[in-house]
Amino acid sequence: MKTRAATVALGALAQEMRLTIFRLLVQAGPQGLSPGSISRTLGTPAPTLSFHLQQLRTAGLVSRRRDGRSLIYSAEFGAMRALIGYLTENCCGGDAAACGFGAAATAAGEGACDMTVMIYHNPACGTSRNVLGLIRNSGEEPEVIEYLRTPPDRATLTALIARMGIAPRDLLRRKDTPYDALGLGDPDLADDALIDAMLAHPILINRPIVVTALGARLCRPSETVLDILPSPQRGAFAKEDGAPVVGDDGRLVRG
Repeated sequence: MKTRAATVALGALAQEMRLTIFRLLVQAGPQGLSPGSISRTLGTPAPTLSFHLQQLRTAGLVSRRRDGRSLIYSAEFGAMRALIGYLTENCCGGDAAACGFGAAATAAGEGACDMTVMIYHNPACGTSRNVLGLIRNSGEEPEVIEYLRTPPDRATLTALIARMGIAPRDLLRRKDTPYDALGLGDPDLADDALIDAMLAHPILINRPIVVTALGARLCRPSETVLDILPSPQRGAFAKEDGAPVVGDDGRLVRG
């Protein structure tokens, strides 16, 4: 885990309700809980709970899956283990077991569950459609977020940037956007100003962004999504222009 990702995870937990939700999900184990169960247990209104769960998911601390007609949320034990490992790295001169953190980190990783694949998608974008096709070609049915219709808030966008390990400027899209009109090419603009611009004009957010249990990435070119998909490709896949990406053996076609 990188420092920025750890900062996002710790920031997500540095709020009383989110910490309480996360601890409840940890206690529930891999089977997880439905939003209704969480709401009844904590007495949290559904809209407030939904907001906090989304923050935890964006930080990679909580996963979501569908069980029949219900949504189930679970603590992302792999992320918890990674965070504990980051905090205790080189503890006690490299002997983490000396203070018990080695055992704690191992226990935290037991029963780790998979995280739902999410794609911040623009259906008008060919690259975004190709990435969505590659995700489905791996057998995953992702959560598709059409971010131009439902833009991320500041906390979500900031967390996504941190998880991708990039600078805000690296996420800016110039083509067919108000990039030039807003003077966003100015190298002296602070990160907060660039994030402000993306929040005010979501079309400035480059796409697609994919989030999985293996990380988050701006998937351009489209085949870069293969690096973070938890499941292999199930067969051949070609881009919309006919260019082959994956062969019949499920492996990347090298140009």
